[in-house]
Amino acid sequence: MDNTPPLSGTNLIEAAFLAKDQPVFIVGWETRRILAVNDAVYRVFGWRPEELRDRTTEMLHVNADSFKRFGSISETMLQSKRDTFHCSTRMLRRDGSSFDTENMLGIIRDRDGTPLAAVSVVFDLSEGSSITSPAEHSPDLSLLGDHLPGGVFQRIQRPNGDILYNFIRGDLAEQFGIDPEQAKSNPELVLNRIHPSDRERLMHSIDQTGKTLSILDMELTAYTANGEVRWLRSISQPRRLDDGSTIWDGIFLDITEQRSAENRAHHLVMHDRITGLPNVVTFEERLAGAITNAAAENTFLVVGALDVSRFYTVNESLGFQQGDDALRKIGARLQSIYNGNDIVARYEGDEFLFMAQNLPTSDSVRRLGYDVTALFDEPLELDDGALLSVSVKVGLSVFPDDADSPDGLRRAADLALQRVRKDPDRNFEFYSAKMRQDVLEAVTLERELKQAIKDGAIVPHYQPQFDTENGNLCGLEVLARWPVEQGGMVSPGRFIPLAEETGLIHPLMEHLVDSVLSQISQWHREGFLVPSVAINVSAHQIRHHRFFDWLFEQLSHYDLGIDALTVEITESAFLLDFASVQSILEALANRGVRLSIDDFGTGYSSLSYLSQLPFQELKIDRAFVSEVDSSQRKRAVVKGIIELARALELEVIAEGVETESQLSQLKILGCDSVQGFHLAKPMDGTSLTAMLPPDERKR
Repeated sequence: MDNTPPLSGTNLIEAAFLAKDQPVFIVGWETRRILAVNDAVYRVFGWRPEELRDRTTEMLHVNADSFKRFGSISETMLQSKRDTFHCSTRMLRRDGSSFDTENMLGIIRDRDGTPLAAVSVVFDLSEGSSITSPAEHSPDLSLLGDHLPGGVFQRIQRPNGDILYNFIRGDLAEQFGIDPEQAKSNPELVLNRIHPSDRERLMHSIDQTGKTLSILDMELTAYTANGEVRWLRSISQPRRLDDGSTIWDGIFLDITEQRSAENRAHHLVMHDRITGLPNVVTFEERLAGAITNAAAENTFLVVGALDVSRFYTVNESLGFQQGDDALRKIGARLQSIYNGNDIVARYEGDEFLFMAQNLPTSDSVRRLGYDVTALFDEPLELDDGALLSVSVKVGLSVFPDDADSPDGLRRAADLALQRVRKDPDRNFEFYSAKMRQDVLEAVTLERELKQAIKDGAIVPHYQPQFDTENGNLCGLEVLARWPVEQGGMVSPGRFIPLAEETGLIHPLMEHLVDSVLSQISQWHREGFLVPSVAINVSAHQIRHHRFFDWLFEQLSHYDLGIDALTVEITESAFLLDFASVQSILEALANRGVRLSIDDFGTGYSSLSYLSQLPFQELKIDRAFVSEVDSSQRKRAVVKGIIELARALELEVIAEGVETESQLSQLKILGCDSVQGFHLAKPMDGTSLTAMLPPDERKR
């Protein structure tokens, strides 16, 4: 049976301030992340408040079932339309020990009644604890408890309208400088302490309850003797005397701390913990109102989604404390160009949202992109004096042109951000209808790609590589091909980037590599000599350590040596995280894996990194090969690459050879091997079999 006193979620916050010996948690309703705790949490649970903030309460439960059950109780609260609940559960201390508890839960709601957070008071029922049951402490949790700061009074109104306070007792009388004896004959002493904005409301409530004899319960502000403003709650029950007089027996409660707690809890729920900026919930609320205003005033409204480029490197190099400081400085920069009607919010990670209102012309809309990105031309100055240069990408959407709802404008801005992220030459992009069409096509393609991988419809083709000295077949490169109906092919330029973005690259690569190894094994059984087969491994695969473990297992499964494959890696795979990739590549090289750097010369730091990585082969990108016979500048670049490779003892292969003239120039420049349509197009395994020489060792 639930004997919990009937408290509202708001009142439970007030009561929690009195429960100084009991742990108090304020927890996000949807996320179940801890927003705030009191000091008693450390004594009972062993966790310091700062160690718990922004972590879920699952760590305080003995197991996942207990955590889920607690969540179910919360849902029960909603279904029963109660704002408070009482339950028992077993909880976990930091040292791993468990103990019995009873919990009082209350809901904090927004103005629309939507749950924002929960406040929970935990009572330790373990042996040796001074607390045995929350029921024993119901006086401490009652709004009319003796220990709440406040006062009691009796107000009398005679039939002729005369008013007097028969008595006033308690802390508030002294705090507000009210002499009880003087108040008996001069009720204005009490009324004058009430804030002018609340006096008329109070007198109206007194008049109404005097007629109906219903309970008066209201909140108001008042001045203390030293001029401080405090929040009070007045609760009184009127009754009628035989002579027609009305008496209000009541109390005043000082709820200033409660109000502060509500404000803090509401702020935590509606604002980002690190930057103090509004969060996405607040942003969308404000955006809905801004759309209404823009429609009424016939002005433009711009929504922006901002991403800080490569921000993860700040956390990795400077630490999370400096990273958080940088986020605060970025938020402050954005706020510097917006007026009071606009809003800047932190979305998540290194992404921000902003809204600019009352833009009168399309020119002012267009200038906004330049204004925002220009904010970061100068470096940020962190709290320790360090200067940090950052660059940003911004996606922008416009009301009413792009959408007419908060969700639509945000999605449009996000699509624009996704597009500009892929463009190294631009810092901002406005949404266009084509972006939506591109997204719809990408969604369809992703669905078809998943099915194609599942069905094994994407197959390996092999492009031969030839020795420039003797013309012999010296290698093969695997290329993914996706045949479709009526003899067509889906371009790898469409589905490979999509696979990398969606994570489908992992199952796709495993399918392709398994097919390749199976084919190599079959060729060996048929007596063919198979040169090393190159597979192109993306940055996603390199960081997916399990891929290489799986690769070695598959080589063993097909009874193939390490030399059966060459692993090709593009420059972009190691430019963003050199140290990590270097470690992985060195481990592969130590296992005997042949490594090739693909598309050499298209990155930004090739020369500085090349000598530090264990490559054995370098591939010259087709961008240089295409004009090696017609451009002296391109020929000089290719010559320089080949000479560099010689100095580093690397073999050189040129890709994209399409004419005899290109082939001749590459031979003259000393290129070791070549591949391209002029020599042989990519082909399936069956067609390639005719090009393979016999393995004389097996004859």
